[in-house]
Amino acid sequence: MQHNKQSRLGHTRTGLARPTLRGLRHLLPVMVGLVVCLVGSPVSHAGTSGIFGGGPFYINATNNTNEIKNSGFTEAIVWNIEVKTNGDLNFNGEFPLVSNGTYIGAQTHPDFASNMAALKTGTIKRITFSIGSSNVGDWQDIKALVNAQGTGSTSVLFRNFQALKAAIPSLDALDFDDENSFDQASTVKFAVMLGNLGYHVVPDPFSNATYWTGVASAVNAQLPGTVDSVHLQAYAGGAGNNPCTGWNFGAVPVFAGLWDHDDTPAQVQSIMTGWHNQCGVTGGFLWLYDDVVGTGQVAQYAAAINNAVGGTSSALYNQSFGIVSDGTTFSGGIDGVGSAYSANLLGTNLAWNGVSFTFGPANGADVISAAGQTIALTAGRASSVSMLALAINGQQTSQVFVVNYTDGTSTSFTQSLSDWFVPAHFTGESIAKSMAYRDTSTGGRDNRTFNLYGYALATSTTKTVKSLTLPNNPQVKVLAIGLHP
Repeated sequence: MQHNKQSRLGHTRTGLARPTLRGLRHLLPVMVGLVVCLVGSPVSHAGTSGIFGGGPFYINATNNTNEIKNSGFTEAIVWNIEVKTNGDLNFNGEFPLVSNGTYIGAQTHPDFASNMAALKTGTIKRITFSIGSSNVGDWQDIKALVNAQGTGSTSVLFRNFQALKAAIPSLDALDFDDENSFDQASTVKFAVMLGNLGYHVVPDPFSNATYWTGVASAVNAQLPGTVDSVHLQAYAGGAGNNPCTGWNFGAVPVFAGLWDHDDTPAQVQSIMTGWHNQCGVTGGFLWLYDDVVGTGQVAQYAAAINNAVGGTSSALYNQSFGIVSDGTTFSGGIDGVGSAYSANLLGTNLAWNGVSFTFGPANGADVISAAGQTIALTAGRASSVSMLALAINGQQTSQVFVVNYTDGTSTSFTQSLSDWFVPAHFTGESIAKSMAYRDTSTGGRDNRTFNLYGYALATSTTKTVKSLTLPNNPQVKVLAIGLHP
């Protein structure tokens, strides 16, 4: 007997869901109150911060859209699409989306498509719809439909997801929340079909790592770049999951999520910073917007994740004491002979060229010395790879940087870098920050002007950036890297 999917919502007008096996997820009553929107410096594209939400994305949507788009989160994950036996698509058992190749969502929520587009006028850069949950039915229906009709242009799945994409062009990706079917053959066919329709695909596991890594590998082998990230549940049923251990998806980044019911913003930041430092995690997400809508905590959680994952991972720093607090005695320094940037002047972050960069911690490992290494970046489409860098011991000309894409191609850039003391104003180089002195290893100051430079390597906006390969030259130093949309 077909499972009664209407049980997802306790009441069709509130968008409140009953507990599910997905880590006992539940939607607390929506708290309507003063919306506090914190707008600061541009969101860092060195990290991805997502937030799952259900009914609030289409109930009282105008206020909630404004809160989310100004929150600092960079990905909105709308939960969840159910797939019926006939292929119809529906949100949470109460909001029909698509039927027989026709978008019908406007019949229930006329502004839904425009609200999704409005999210991208703020900090949100990616919109993802989640498919399935612990409910038995969705992925079993997908399997049956794929086996019966295939995934060609005449199949109902193709026509319905094509209609959804056409009606909501701001929709970028689909989150695969299969918790009970686990049929690799049909899932891979379904994912490749979606990739050909212009969607990215995001596995959303809390267990069964072997299954999910196999799916991702098989999909990307057929259509490279389709699976471009993973939403790993690290709470409730997935409590104890660590994106650095046991969840190796190769070049596909793993973004782990935490639950506001369990962790405060400070705790989220602490946990995610640990993952970031342990293995270079560049993204994370929060479950669940419905718990904190209108409370003022949304921006706090966004800031917590962005602060944790937005900078360059300390695991990538291979040189210490490039940035020091004034008065600190140290050895080496950024130039190897006793000089460093002043943390008091440089600060902990810097906005340049539309990207907010976070620097490594002062008085420790905080500089990437170029040695031909490849730096993994948050997979995403971008207009440029931006970085804050410098040369030491004189200018370093004609240095080759290589941007690598998920489809296996790459683009090489030849860029000259100025010495931090003597700006040569090379093409493609800007002074991101000038400082009135640098610190010396004896705890003193060198009272001359020293600079940090910004570089933007123009990338193909039709491809997904994966990583950046640095030149093999230790006279080139990099402090931070990010993607510009």
